[in-house]
Amino acid sequence: MSVATHRIVTDFKRLSADLIAKVAKLHIGVSGFEVGPRQTMHPSIKPLDPSWRICGPALTVRPEFWYDRLMGELAPKYAKPGDVIVVDAGGYTDVAVWGMSMTVAAKSAGVAGVVIDGATMNAALLARERVQMPIFARAVSATATTSDSPGSINVPIICGGVIVNPGDIILGDSDGVVVLKPEAAEAIIRNVEAHDKGEQDPEMRKKPYWERRGVVEKLKAMKDVTWE
Repeated sequence: MSVATHRIVTDFKRLSADLIAKVAKLHIGVSGFEVGPRQTMHPSIKPLDPSWRICGPALTVRPEFWYDRLMGELAPKYAKPGDVIVVDAGGYTDVAVWGMSMTVAAKSAGVAGVVIDGATMNAALLARERVQMPIFARAVSATATTSDSPGSINVPIICGGVIVNPGDIILGDSDGVVVLKPEAAEAIIRNVEAHDKGEQDPEMRKKPYWERRGVVEKLKAMKDVTWE
């Protein structure tokens, strides 16, 4: 008897729309600092259009072969409005694992964006026609290949060096892509908002950044630093 090695999970738990809306307003760079480098995707994964920004729960896609599009073609069937499709293409960029028709299908399902640890095709067409759905990818390729191999949907994947689980919050813009774990989202929101509030304080802004950060005091406390 054969044993299935692939899983297609049709649904997963999502955070409330109100909480996701709060995350969507966060500063990407400060969010990345708060979550740490293990929750920040490789910097080569960028939006096709620098003005694009995404935020939403991750619907994960893992093709068995990095070049195969079958699982990506199926993903919109199980997407809910606001989801971000995240494709684990292993970081390979020789051929595309995503394209125009898949983008149109995802937009029709209400998907908020797509993040691909691999290549997409039709980038010029997508940017020119403004499908109005942000696509983030590691590269762009003019070619694709077969689309007939199985894989998994809504299982843990790796994208841009980050472990992504279904329902993790994906936040991204031209600075990069940050992955927020649902259980940490409220704390991250508080920390980022507090940072932004401090940066906007008129009294605080009167001080040079090195003074606000206490750089001199930190260095003077280090035994291997001398002042001349």
